[in-house]
Amino acid sequence: MNWTKAVKVEDLQKKKAMVFRSGAKQIALLQHEGRTFALDNRCPHEGYPLSQGSVDESCILTCQWHNWKFDLSNGENVLGGDNVRTYATREEEGYIWVDLSPLSPEVVLRQILKALRKALHERDYGRLARELVRLHFHKLDPTRALVFAIEWSASQLEFGTTHAYAGMADWLALYDEHPEDPELQLTALTEALDHIAFDVIRHEEFPYAEESLPYTSQALADAIEQEDESRAASLVRGALATGLGFEDLERTLTSAALKHYNDFGHSLIYVVKTGYLIRRLGQAVEAPLLLSLVRHLCYTTREDLIPDFASYAPSLEAFPEFGPASNTTRSTDKPNLPPIPKKSIKQALKWVVEQASETSPEALYVHLTKANAANMLNFDRSKERLIHQHPKDNTGWLDFTHALTFANAVRVQSAKFPEFWKPGLLQIACFFGRNLPHLGTETEADAWQVSNPEEFWNETIAHLFDHGLGLPIFAVHHVKTSLAVREEVQHEPDLEPHLLAALNRFLHSPLKQKHPRRAVSQGMDLVGKDF
Repeated sequence: MNWTKAVKVEDLQKKKAMVFRSGAKQIALLQHEGRTFALDNRCPHEGYPLSQGSVDESCILTCQWHNWKFDLSNGENVLGGDNVRTYATREEEGYIWVDLSPLSPEVVLRQILKALRKALHERDYGRLARELVRLHFHKLDPTRALVFAIEWSASQLEFGTTHAYAGMADWLALYDEHPEDPELQLTALTEALDHIAFDVIRHEEFPYAEESLPYTSQALADAIEQEDESRAASLVRGALATGLGFEDLERTLTSAALKHYNDFGHSLIYVVKTGYLIRRLGQAVEAPLLLSLVRHLCYTTREDLIPDFASYAPSLEAFPEFGPASNTTRSTDKPNLPPIPKKSIKQALKWVVEQASETSPEALYVHLTKANAANMLNFDRSKERLIHQHPKDNTGWLDFTHALTFANAVRVQSAKFPEFWKPGLLQIACFFGRNLPHLGTETEADAWQVSNPEEFWNETIAHLFDHGLGLPIFAVHHVKTSLAVREEVQHEPDLEPHLLAALNRFLHSPLKQKHPRRAVSQGMDLVGKDF
C-alpha cells in the first residue's frame, strides 16, 4: 500500500472539504457525519471540482455543474455517466492519510470494460472517448476495446455484419498509421465504437445457433444459398472447432458474396474487412465476426433477382475466357477499349462480355473503375433532394461511392482467387449501369481535378479525423471510400487522376442525411393505394 499523509484532521473537520495534491493528482477529501472520504477531485464528465459539490444524507455527492451524482462509498455514478475513483483513508497522529496505491492493470481493465459496456449500450460518445483515453493513460492497449465491442455486439446485429464492422477495419488502419499521435489514434477508435453503438442501440439479442456441424465448403455454400442462417452458423462453429479459421473459409465466403449482386456489393466488402479485422485483432474476434458475416450472407438482399438486373445471370453464363494474361493492371494492356455504352445495365454487362475475350481482367477492371469515377464526377446532386418519386429512383452519394469501394474489394479478392474476376467485373458494370439515370448533363470534372496529390491526401486524412457528420453511415462512407481510393491509386497509378477527382468532389459536397418529406410522400403513395 502507498499511504500518503494528506491534511490535518482538524483542518478537514473545520472546512468539510479540502483538496490534496500529489504530483498530477488532485484528491478531494470530504468529511460527512464523522466519516472521511477521498476521491478524484476532477469530475469525470468535464473536470469540474467535486470538492465544491454537495453531499446528502445518503452519502451521495452531487457535482453542481451538471448534476452528476456519485456514491462516496465506492465512486459509482448514480446519475450521469462515468464513475470516479475513490481511495481508502485513515486517521493517524492527527492527520488524514490516503492510500494512493495504483490499481492493478487487471482491475483497471475490468473497470473500463464494464464502463464501456454501458457507454456502448447508451451510445454515449463522450464516455466512449474518455474510456479509451483511460486505457491509453493506464498503458493498456486501446484496441482491446474493439475486441470487447465486437464480442458484445455480434449477437445484437439482427441481420449480421453492417458497415460498423467494415468501417472499424478502416478506422483501425488509420489508428495503426498514427503511432506517434494518440489523439488521432483514439479518435479513430471512438468513431469505430460509436458506429457499433449506433447499429445495435435498442436491439434485443439474436443468439446464434450453438450446435456444431461437420464443416465442408459445399455445405456452407448451400446453407447460405438456402438462407439457412442457423445451419450456416453451426457449420462455422464446426469449422472453428476443428482448427479452421477465416483463411480456410475465405474462398467459400467470397463465392457466396459474389453468387448474387448481394446488397449492391456490400457482401464482398464485408468479407474483405472481416478478414482484415481477424488478422489485426486476433483469434478472439474470429468466431463473432464469422458468425456475423454468414448471418449477413444469409439475409442479404440479392439485387440480381430484381428486373433491373435480369441480364446479369445470362451475362455470367455467356462470359468467355479472358484475353491475354498480363503482369500489370495498367490500362495500357488495352489502350483502345471502346467506351462503355451509357444506355443501360444490360448494355454495360454486354460490353464486359464482348471485351473479355480480348482483354485481361485487370485491364477491364481499370476501365470500369475509371468509368465509375466519371459517373461520380457527373452525379446530378439535385436528384438526392427530390421528394416526389418512386423508391427505386431514390439515389444519393453513397450509391456512387459503393462502385469504388466494391471495385477495390473485387481486385483484392480476385488477386487471391482469380475465378472471381468474372462475377466481380460484371457487378462493377452493374454499378455503372444503375447510376446512369442519375447523371447530370453538365460535367464538373475539371473543377475537381487534384493538382497536388500529397497535399490532397494530407487534407483528406485530417478531414476524416474531424468530419463533423452526425450519422455514422455517412462518416464511414467518407473513410471507407477515401481508403479504398488510396489503395487503388497505390496499386494502379493510372487511376490516380480519375479517382482523386471523384473523391475530391464527394468529400466537398453536402450530404443530405435525412429525407423527411420523401419518406412521408412515398409512404402515402404506397399505403394510400389500399384506401
